[in-house]
Amino acid sequence: MYNSLVTTHYFLMIALLVLLLFTIGRFIIQKQQNTPYGKFEDKLSLITLIFSHIQLLLGFIIFFLGPWAEKLSDMGAVMKNSFDRLHVIEHPLTMIIAIILITIGRSRAKKQTTSGGKYKQVIIFYVIALILIVLRIPWQYING
Repeated sequence: MYNSLVTTHYFLMIALLVLLLFTIGRFIIQKQQNTPYGKFEDKLSLITLIFSHIQLLLGFIIFFLGPWAEKLSDMGAVMKNSFDRLHVIEHPLTMIIAIILITIGRSRAKKQTTSGGKYKQVIIFYVIALILIVLRIPWQYING
């Protein structure tokens, strides 16, 4: 079961990266063309938000079902080992921050009164989140 969850987490990661890139790219183009922020854009930012939260939830499940949660009892050893530090501290913490940024971006966009303001909020927060996600995916350990 654990391996199935890790595989699902991997494929959802790919889907989330594609969705983030699509949303950001579309919103940049829409903002430049002064296109009104409509229902499709609202749903697209919501779907991206939902995917990111599902991915985070799946990551939590993997973390606590796998070998990583056991390492929390000896943080000194974790901090001395770069592999463990990446998987126990850096990756989870960075992903939590990225998902919080996606959530803030969508929330702030909903409060904006202009289409340009809505696009701007989503673009800024989703781009920062995407950068964080890409920087802290353990690429060197993915066998996918």
